[in-house]
Amino acid sequence: MSPPEKQITILINQKPFHVTSSSLTGKEIKELANEPLEKLLVKVVEAPDPVAGGDDIIIGNDDTVELKSGMRFRIVNAATFG
Repeated sequence: MSPPEKQITILINQKPFHVTSSSLTGKEIKELANEPLEKLLVKVVEAPDPVAGGDDIIIGNDDTVELKSGMRFRIVNAATFG
């Protein structure tokens, strides 16, 4: 009997999604959330300290993201980012 696959929980637009793959492309993350591919996928970066802030990262459809439980993403219209 094989061991159960490890489940990874990520948040997309504040909703939890559970995956078993340790990496997904930007396209796959958008499809998981049932969002159009034209929108921007943004990886939310935690601020190391409140003064310096964090720098969110735009993920392209073909970019691969190594996933860890608790990662947060936003999917937004291109005009609303920046």
